Parts: sequence; C-alpha cells; structure tokens
Amino acid sequence: MIGSGYKSFFDRLLGQAAKKAVDAGLRPNHITLLGLGAGAFACLFLILTKNFLVFFLLILLTGLFDVFDGVMARLGNQATRFGSYLDAMCDRYFEALVLLSVAYVTGYWFPTFVLLAGALLTSYAKARAAMESPVSNTEWPDFLERGERSVIFLAGLLLSQVIPQKIFGQDLFYWTLLLLAIGTHATVIQRIFRARKIISSRK
Repeated sequence: MIGSGYKSFFDRLLGQAAKKAVDAGLRPNHITLLGLGAGAFACLFLILTKNFLVFFLLILLTGLFDVFDGVMARLGNQATRFGSYLDAMCDRYFEALVLLSVAYVTGYWFPTFVLLAGALLTSYAKARAAMESPVSNTEWPDFLERGERSVIFLAGLLLSQVIPQKIFGQDLFYWTLLLLAIGTHATVIQRIFRARKIISSRK
C-alpha cells in the first residue's frame, strides 16, 4: 500500500492555495464533485477523440482535485465523515468511468471487466467486514489498492503509447489491464482472509 507520507508533501505544496480556497468559501466537497466532473469530461474526450496521450494528461490533472480536497479538509479544519464518504464514492464512480471508457475505445472488454469487478470488490470486502466487526484503516495495508492501481494503470497507458511493440499480439496496455485484473482479485482474496481473522477474533 502506498504510504500516507505524500500527504505532508502536498500539504506543504498546496497549503497556501488550499487556505485561499477555504477563505473564498469553497469546501472540500465542492472540489470532490468538481473532480468527478473533470474526470467525466476526460472520459468523454477519450471516447470522442481516442487520443490516449491527452487523456493521460487529463487524468493526471483530474487527480489534482482528489489531492486538493484532502489538503483543504486537513488544513482548513473541514474534515468530516461525510466528506470522506463522498470522496470514496466519487473515487469509485471515477474509476468505473475511466475503465468503461477505455474498454469502449480499445475493445479490451474482458480484462477491463475483470479489473472493474476486482476494484469494486476490494472496496466492498473492507466495507462488508466493518458491518460484522469494528475495523481500522490501518488494519488493511493490502497488496493492490486504488493508489497502486492508478500508478500502474497510468504507467501502462503511457508506455503503450510510446512503445508500440506488441507481446503475443497485444499491446502493453492490454497486458497492464490484465495484470491489474489479476492483482485486484489477489487483493480481494487477501482481504477475505484478513476479514476472517478479524471477525473471528472480535466476537
């Protein structure tokens, strides 16, 4: 799991801008929703143009919204439980939109569908365990969470555009999706075993 040390880095980098946004009356939830809208635009752009390089850049820019709302929440003393919930829900919608738009353009429906199912089940495995027994975020340092998936996805997307060679008839992006699909389900299995241990020990 990617560590939380990056948060302090972005707090320093974007702190002043976040404080100005708070002073202007913006709230982290506003930025979260704007980020989802920007992500939907990026996906629509890909569908209409099939330009993966520009799509890559748009996704990177969209990621700034996801970072900025967290900085605002922390430094503006505006962190709320609903804000965390909304952020997580928007993240799921964004990930689904990205994967579906990619599948539509590339035709890689099978690995993308398996990846999307694994990504959603990774989140659900933790949420469902919490319905049976109290759990903490620190108890779930899993193999392939959203941060890792995003980094690998973007790296594979970019490399497939600059390295056109194919492996067994498929480009690097196809194999990236397949690797992520396998990895997400390995993470789901890891979480099932962890949930069993936690639930059994906290009757």
